[in-house]
Amino acid sequence: MIRSWRAAPLLAGLLAMTAGMRSASADDETGVLSARHKTYESAQNFAFELRFGPYHPRVDTAPELGQSGPYQAIFGDSTRWEIAAEFDWQAYRIPHLGTIGPGVSVGYTASSALAPLVKAVNGSNLSGETTTLTIIPTYLVAVLRIDVLNRELHVPLVPYLKGGVGLGFWSASNSGGTSCYQATNAAGKPTSSSCVLGYGDTWGSELAVGLALDLNFLDRRTSQGFDNATGVNHTFIFGELMDYNLTGILQSHALYIGNHNWTLGLGFEF
Repeated sequence: MIRSWRAAPLLAGLLAMTAGMRSASADDETGVLSARHKTYESAQNFAFELRFGPYHPRVDTAPELGQSGPYQAIFGDSTRWEIAAEFDWQAYRIPHLGTIGPGVSVGYTASSALAPLVKAVNGSNLSGETTTLTIIPTYLVAVLRIDVLNRELHVPLVPYLKGGVGLGFWSASNSGGTSCYQATNAAGKPTSSSCVLGYGDTWGSELAVGLALDLNFLDRRTSQGFDNATGVNHTFIFGELMDYNLTGILQSHALYIGNHNWTLGLGFEF
């Protein structure tokens, strides 16, 4: 009897623990316990973008060219494309608005066509040699990402603004390498023993406005797992209207290589 009396409290405790475990298991299956835990999100300090869009160098808009339009005459009006990458540092978070910080980008585009002849040969004014204009546009900008809609109202849209200074590197080349222009007189003879190499750079400004769609809303659980594994907080696609106004700030006779167009891309915040 003594042993049974002592075992009664122990048996009652085991039964209570079993009942508690069953209750916790039921809560976990229905998601009650998971709702009590705060969703983990790693620190967010940077953004990286890959973009792709049409590029039309505005060479022919230079005032000194008048109506000659050398770019149109050589390369025509077919669409050229740029691929670019951008890295942003989200240096400061403005409460209830978004992030602001510097961003840097580098891109690549090229236009190619058969080089024209000064005089037509056999009825054709085109040579068999290809000429190419290569442009590497870069910029340093301040980036304001207004993510309050996404973070506080759960609307997965992030408008943003960019503005800063741009620098484009360009080169004209043919099958023999970098092009070399040598001035001639009316008789077609060189006026100088040296030539002007076809490469240079053009300074200007960069402005852009865009809208990003945060893809996390498609699958919150997967995006959280991706964050835990890689540190990527948000994956987004975006569309942007941009203006490379590369017309030569404080430069004389600069080659106009800017572009005013749209671009699409994929980005990550981490």
